[in-house]
Amino acid sequence: MYGRGKTSYDLFLQWELTMKEVKKEKFGSRKSMLKNLLLKSDIVFITNIWVVTCRSAINCDKNSRYLVCIESDKYDSNYENIVKKINENISIIHTKFIEDKEQVFVTNIKTKESGLVSYTRFKNRIIELTKCKYIDSFALGSSESTPLSRFFRENMGKGFALTDIDFYLTEKELFIEEKTFVRNNKGYLGVGQCISFQEIVNDIFPDVELKIICISKGKFYMADFKDIDSKNTKVIKGWGEMVEFDVKPLNMDDFL
Repeated sequence: MYGRGKTSYDLFLQWELTMKEVKKEKFGSRKSMLKNLLLKSDIVFITNIWVVTCRSAINCDKNSRYLVCIESDKYDSNYENIVKKINENISIIHTKFIEDKEQVFVTNIKTKESGLVSYTRFKNRIIELTKCKYIDSFALGSSESTPLSRFFRENMGKGFALTDIDFYLTEKELFIEEKTFVRNNKGYLGVGQCISFQEIVNDIFPDVELKIICISKGKFYMADFKDIDSKNTKVIKGWGEMVEFDVKPLNMDDFL
């Protein structure tokens, strides 16, 4: 059923106050059809740009509750474009995990300071930077996910949200989120993910557009995130409450 009279703020408050237990990761990193197309078309893109968010019930200050984490083997010029797009008040770090030793090599992008820290020190520093709190909760991460994703699921509790958008197209200066479910020209986002995306585009990357590209049965569809109404929710069997939005057919050759 649709909406039930809830406002966007009501959805946000309900999501924040619930703070459900961290769940075991079911899918890890799903296989991407779009990634192969981008590679074949020589489109420059980057992935694993993560946003750590302290729940607003703990810290509602948009200048301190976020931390942007770039996860890769090395930090190079490919990331400079997106770093310039980040709200200047937001902290930015680069991380490389050494999982067998439970250590992280961390670089502060703004100050250029770097060092190797333990998981415990990394956890505590994130709590300090985001002015957040640790609220106990634990679940195993998937072996198919990234080290940062596993670390958060297993170590950071339920006071935080961790979000990424699948691709940032460097030359187009554009975020793309890939989805694989379309029904009757409608696409779907989880309520929590939709709220996180709103925070990312409003508070962290205000000058970067986000497109949702849905792929179903070999056909491509697209929606502009700015046109999605977070109040338009529908219960989907097996998925729960989702934000439903219109999608339009997309010719990928024209888009690329």
